[in-house]
Amino acid sequence: MLAAPPLPLPPCRVARLQVSLDGRGGDFNGMSHSGTKLSIRNIGPDCMLVALPTIQLGDARNRIVPAVRQAPRGMHPGPVMVPVRLAAGHRAAAEIRWVSGPVFPHSRSVHATRITVKIGTRTLTAALPATLYGAVGKPTTFEQTPLHAIEGVAAG
Repeated sequence: MLAAPPLPLPPCRVARLQVSLDGRGGDFNGMSHSGTKLSIRNIGPDCMLVALPTIQLGDARNRIVPAVRQAPRGMHPGPVMVPVRLAAGHRAAAEIRWVSGPVFPHSRSVHATRITVKIGTRTLTAALPATLYGAVGKPTTFEQTPLHAIEGVAAG
């Protein structure tokens, strides 16, 4: 007798996720760049997360700052991103990087105080004091790696 294929996992619910940031003691800093490791921990049952969630940066007045994710390198319009299976008690992580110094001939800066991660129609938010630089007349950008699962401690 053949075993039935496993049922697909449901999408992760924001109410059962926790977001945190880790600058890894300055490991992202240097060569006029900065960044952070974004972690999303699942405190609910096993579920699925999109690999490249929408990230927005906001300011102290709760406005979205004009900074956009750079298009992924390689295939265009971009590589296929397989959803991430997030087991109970485990987490997924991505790296966010940006230009943190006035390195352009005509630089402009935007100041962020928080990062927002869109999961479906809901959001997760964490404090992120950051200054991003871009060239005048062009969008200020940041890099975002796809989420990848990290082993954790299973929920009891």
